[in-house]
Amino acid sequence: MPRSRWLDRRYAVLGGSLTAPVALLIGATLVASILAAQARGVAFAGVLVPGLVFQGQAWRLLTWVLFEQDPLGLIFAGLALFWFGNDLARVWGPGRFLAVYFALAGAAATATCLVTIAWPALGTTVYAGPWAVVDALIIAWALSFPGRNIFVYFVLPLSGKNLVYATLGGTLLFALLGGVGHFVPHFAAQLVTLAVLRGAPADMWRRIRFELAYRGWRRRASRLREVPPPPSRDNPRWYH
Repeated sequence: MPRSRWLDRRYAVLGGSLTAPVALLIGATLVASILAAQARGVAFAGVLVPGLVFQGQAWRLLTWVLFEQDPLGLIFAGLALFWFGNDLARVWGPGRFLAVYFALAGAAATATCLVTIAWPALGTTVYAGPWAVVDALIIAWALSFPGRNIFVYFVLPLSGKNLVYATLGGTLLFALLGGVGHFVPHFAAQLVTLAVLRGAPADMWRRIRFELAYRGWRRRASRLREVPPPPSRDNPRWYH
């Protein structure tokens, strides 16, 4: 019970309200990134390296999002969590928000490791930073609050589906310019978010059930035979 009360706390920051789980993520990422900058061994022990995960270092599937190497990337990741994470934490609940954050990190990292089976060159690639998950949270925010506007680079107003398209398109552009292999976690996290929030698994299961039921009906219908018509053509036809 004390833990849940702590997670329900809010802090006044930059003229707004900062929820406890978002404050925890920003603080943990800041501390871990600073420690990594001062002691490279700290970063190497926590970043995602698919080849090392296959050797049994499974904790990397979750810890890699806490290490941001670029100062500007760290600042804007914190701001993005402040802008988008607060709303999602209020809607989902603080505990669920934290669970979703690290579940997305684990899913993206797992997908990246699986990709290396077909793309062995990525096995030694180092993945670090929260942006793969942050981009997924931006998509979740856009789908959860489709009527709200966000000014991209403080100039371009986007909302709802347009913000989703802009996030996907921006990720694709950066991938084409910086190397697709480095953005595998980003695409994985975004696709997982779209699939879950759009109900793709449930829709797929309904389509499968409908297709199976329809095929069963077609098989049964193929065995039906028309009863010879009665003398009066006005009577309806019967099947057996």
